[in-house]
Amino acid sequence: MEKVLKLILVLMTALPLLPVSCVSVPERRLLVQDLIEEGQLQMDEGRFEEAVITFTRAREGAVDIGDVVLEARALQALGETYNSTFFYEDGLFFSDSASRMAFVLCDTLLIESSLAQVAKSYTGLGYYQEADSLYQVLLSSGYSSNFESRILSERAFLAARFFDDFPRAIALYEEALAINASFARYEHWFAYAYCLAATGRVTEADSIMEEMRFAGFERSGPFQEWMSHLTALRGDYRSAYSLLDEASSLQRNGILRISRQSMIKAQREYFELQSRQAQAHERARRIRSVFGWAILLVILVAAVIWFYRYDRRRELERASLLDWASNMENQMNELSVSQAKLRNDYAQLYRSYFQQIGRINDIVANSPSKEKGVYFQLRQLIKNIRLDKRGQKQFEAMMNKDLENIMLHFRDDFPNCQEDTYRFVSYVFAGFDAPTIRVLMGFSSDAAVYTKKSGIKKSVLSSDSPRRDWYLMFL
Repeated sequence: MEKVLKLILVLMTALPLLPVSCVSVPERRLLVQDLIEEGQLQMDEGRFEEAVITFTRAREGAVDIGDVVLEARALQALGETYNSTFFYEDGLFFSDSASRMAFVLCDTLLIESSLAQVAKSYTGLGYYQEADSLYQVLLSSGYSSNFESRILSERAFLAARFFDDFPRAIALYEEALAINASFARYEHWFAYAYCLAATGRVTEADSIMEEMRFAGFERSGPFQEWMSHLTALRGDYRSAYSLLDEASSLQRNGILRISRQSMIKAQREYFELQSRQAQAHERARRIRSVFGWAILLVILVAAVIWFYRYDRRRELERASLLDWASNMENQMNELSVSQAKLRNDYAQLYRSYFQQIGRINDIVANSPSKEKGVYFQLRQLIKNIRLDKRGQKQFEAMMNKDLENIMLHFRDDFPNCQEDTYRFVSYVFAGFDAPTIRVLMGFSSDAAVYTKKSGIKKSVLSSDSPRRDWYLMFL
C-alpha cells in the first residue's frame, strides 16, 4: 500500500491540469476586502466608473472563494453605485440580491444598507408608494439611530417632493433632527425649508435658506431649484422663473452625467464581456481538471489492481514456499529418524566394541598415565574397533536399506576412494558428530575430521554425479 501512495504522489506532482491555487483562501479573502474598500473610496471620490469595475471584481472574487458575507457586501456596494449613477434598474437588482443574502446571514447593518438602496431604486424608478412603504417597514424594525435618522429624512423627502404632504414631511424631518441634529444630504434642508414655508412657517424657512446660502450652497442646482419653489409660494413668479432658469443652467452638467452614464455602461459591458471570457476559460480549465482527475483515477485504479494482483501472486508464492519448506522439514525429520535408527542399529551392531571403549575408559581412569602398558592396550582396543571390515559391511547394508542405497551409489560414483574414506563417509551420512568419528577413525583432533569432511565435499561438488546434491545434503 505504501507503494500505491508513493505512486499517487508522483502522479499528482506530474499532472499539470489539477487546479492548484498559488494564493491561500485567507489571502484571497483579504484581497476581496481590499477591493471593496478601494471601490468605496472610488465612489466617495465620484469615480463611479472605476468603482463599478472594482466592486464587480470583488464580487467575483468572493464567489470564487465561497465567502457569502463578502459577496453580499459587494452586491450592496454595486447597488449603491448604480443608484448613484441613475441606473436604478441595475441598482434594484443588486440591492435586492444583497438584502436577500443579508437576511439569510442575519447581518443587521447589511440589511439596513441594502434595503435603503432598494427604496432608493424604487424612488428613481417612480415607485414612490413602494419606496415609502419600505421606508416605513425599516423604521418599524428597530435598527440603529443613525440609520433611523437617515430613513426618516428620505421618507420626508418623498412626502415633500412627490406626495406634497408637507405636514407629514415636517413631522418626519423634525423627528430625524431630534435624533441626529442634522441631515445626511444637504438637499434635505432645502426640502425641509420649503415644507415649512408651505405650511406658513416662512421665517423659519428663510432662516434655513440663509444659513445654507452662508454655507456656500447658493450656487448649487438643488438650492436654486428649491429657492425657485419658495419664491413661487410668495407669488413672485418672475423671480421664481429666473431662479429655475439659473438652476437649469447650473445643472447642465446633466449632459456630462448622461455621458458618464454612457461611459459606465460601456465599461460595464466591456467588463461583462471580459467576465464571460474569463468564465469560458474557467469552464475549459475545469473540464481539463476533471479530465485530469479522471485520468488520475483510472491510473490509480489500475495501480491498485496491479498491486493487488502482485500481492496476490506473492501470497501464492509465499504459500507455495511454505508448503515446500514444510515438505522439506518433514523430509528432514524423516532423515533425522533414519539417521537416529542407523545410529541405534550401529550401537547394537558394535555393542561389543562399545564395551571395549568402556574398558578403555576404565583403563584410563584406573591406571597412571606413566605406565606404557596402558597406552599399548588403548591402541590395540581402538585398532580392533577401527579395522573391523565385517562390521562396516553390515553397517553399510543397513544404511543402504534405510537411505535408498546411499553407500552403494556413493561407491559406484566414487570408485577410487580408499576404504577408510568410505567408512568415514558412512559415519558422516549416519549423522555421527566429529568427536565420535574422531574416536572411531583414530583422527588426532576434531579439526582433522572437519578437514577430511571438507575435502570430500569438494570432491563431490566437482563431480558430475547425478546424485551430487543428494550427497551434499547429507554431508
